[in-house]
Amino acid sequence: MDVFQYTLKWCRGEIFMGKLFALFGVLILLVAIFYWVFGSTSFAKALIIPFLILGFFCTSGGLGMVYTNRERILAFEEQHLTDPAGFVATEKERLGELLKGYPRILWGMAGVVFIGLCCFLLWTGPYGRAVGLTLMLFGISVLFLTHFSEERARLYHQLIVNHPTADSSGRQPGDG
Repeated sequence: MDVFQYTLKWCRGEIFMGKLFALFGVLILLVAIFYWVFGSTSFAKALIIPFLILGFFCTSGGLGMVYTNRERILAFEEQHLTDPAGFVATEKERLGELLKGYPRILWGMAGVVFIGLCCFLLWTGPYGRAVGLTLMLFGISVLFLTHFSEERARLYHQLIVNHPTADSSGRQPGDG
């Protein structure tokens, strides 16, 4: 399989996860609207604004992932056509840097979940619990996405590192 096919597969996986994250955001927005229309308890009313904020961030973040990766596919295609060997070298470097960032994201989101848990348990009243629940929901959703993104990035990195580098003509070693 050509290196560019690995790249397309990775980008399409990121687009799929972006769509899921956007869908999650839309669902959270709908829940906030349902709480606004049908909620009668103080906790239901307190969840409206935090869920609207969370839904907006998740929806815009997911749509941003979709847009960015679609644009990235076009840029990768152009780079791959003009300089295949440079494309492989650039991807190896980019993925190495990307993989270094995942532990920071995981620890950061674990911290957000912990802060949310502290808010939920220690900040009595409906608003504190609503903020705590929203922070935990945000942290867990990003942890979920990051886990799958990291797995895909590691597989892609392994494939691209072990793949023979294309020469300047774009032909792979062994092509006839």
